[in-house]
Amino acid sequence: MTENNGYGTRPDFLPSFMNDSEDSDGRQVVKLVWSESRGLENISLNRFPATFGAALDWDSASYEARLWWDDEEGWARMASELLSSYVERELSVAIFWGNLVLPSVTLPADVAVRHAREILDVGPHFWIYPLDGSILIECLMDGQVTLANIPEISAPS
Repeated sequence: MTENNGYGTRPDFLPSFMNDSEDSDGRQVVKLVWSESRGLENISLNRFPATFGAALDWDSASYEARLWWDDEEGWARMASELLSSYVERELSVAIFWGNLVLPSVTLPADVAVRHAREILDVGPHFWIYPLDGSILIECLMDGQVTLANIPEISAPS
């Protein structure tokens, strides 16, 4: 997919706060253009093998933990726990959506935690990449959340 054939064409499908320039949290959301999203994907999401669908192939890659949420409240608690160290350090996260018509976004981790339910409602298949560069969190529609350390890329010999 390229900019010319669909990436980011439906920002109106993002959680409403992300499109509200009057909202203090919404003003902190940055919608990424194709090249910015691809750059962040290349150092996070794209370091893992993919399945035929949009999910990552965890049978072919190692991960740290697999967790499950049962409802939106459970997801909100889990998001708060998973992102707590990034909130404490006032870091931002990127969110990549399972549907590329939604632009990838960056936002402060505390904003992501406050709006975890709204993020889930957009499409419960997305990835969160804390911008410190060490982990990736995959959230699937069935309530499965996978936490993995991002593998280093080997330098050519």
